[in-house]
Amino acid sequence: MDDRSAHGPMRRNTQLVVLGIAVAFLMLSAFNVVRWRSRPPETRDLDLVVPVAVRSVKLAAVEESLKTTGDLVPMRDVYLYPAVPGKRIQQVFFERGQPVSQGALVVQLDDAEVVARLRQAKAGLQAARIQMALLEKDKKRLESLYREKAVAKQRLDHIQAEAQAARARVEEAQAALKALEEIHADFFLRSPISGIVAERYLDPGNLTDTRKPIVRITDETVLKVVFHVPEKDFGYMRTGMKGLCRLDAHPGRTFEGTVEVLSPVLDPRTRTALAELHLPNPDMALRSGMFAHVTVPLRTREALVVDRDAVVRLPGTGQPYVFVVEEGKARLRNVRLGIEQETFVEVVEGLDLKDQAIVRGQNRVVDGSRVEVVDTEAS
Repeated sequence: MDDRSAHGPMRRNTQLVVLGIAVAFLMLSAFNVVRWRSRPPETRDLDLVVPVAVRSVKLAAVEESLKTTGDLVPMRDVYLYPAVPGKRIQQVFFERGQPVSQGALVVQLDDAEVVARLRQAKAGLQAARIQMALLEKDKKRLESLYREKAVAKQRLDHIQAEAQAARARVEEAQAALKALEEIHADFFLRSPISGIVAERYLDPGNLTDTRKPIVRITDETVLKVVFHVPEKDFGYMRTGMKGLCRLDAHPGRTFEGTVEVLSPVLDPRTRTALAELHLPNPDMALRSGMFAHVTVPLRTREALVVDRDAVVRLPGTGQPYVFVVEEGKARLRNVRLGIEQETFVEVVEGLDLKDQAIVRGQNRVVDGSRVEVVDTEAS
């Protein structure tokens, strides 16, 4: 019993020592692995020869463009407001999305009251005309008798005054009827343009409010994008320039338009000028409210360019760099880029004319790697 109790602590101590040695060994191994992995890539695999494809840095024409975004809006946009307040809407003849022609009747208000007043006005005018005709007849008869000395001047003057008053009453009745007809016309809302019904805000049965529209009509045969031209681009922008428009609603399709409007002055707050790109819409594929990406080419100039495939970006920062071949080795060059085209990109700083930029295999090299330029592009 005493021997076992004496050897127990010794055995536990021995186990702890062994465990400590094992832990220390594992930590040392892990440290060595981390230290090896943390070595700069330039110090590894420099003896490996990497096949690469190159393209020469060259001079080429680059196109400076204004790129912006905006919403498509119709060329003509009309809201039909009632001119008569508090009248019930009797009928709306078009639904949303339906085409409408210029002059077409779109909304009719309840006109029963004004129609009754029109009947009264027409009857009053008719009575006034009959009365005037009778008095004119009497006037002519008395004028004939007066010339024959058969009637007194006083009687002739009286009938002439009555005839003149009758003519005035006819004119008054005509004016009253015309005013009522104009009021009645306001009960019929007609489209001032040809287009489509974009919105119907009120349905039959509602009462009119002169501050609220009933229908919105848009002409979408031509749409426009209103955009801002920065001060640095204003000197190159001209009306008549062509612009390209891409839409999220039509991926892969490009629409061409023309800059038709350009403000002659800049807003001093934003240092920009308003412009409009007009887009024909023959197949009605474009709709107002769509989001547009606009590109307007401004000018073309010669610049130093490199193949787009040669540009590599540093993870995290996005800093661009290019590998070039110098004396059989890859050399890393930090670059500053300018305008990007479809197949190449302008190099503002970092490369020289005729530098051999690696366009294939650049992801397999580091600065100082040995390379072999092959005729075909390496994968």
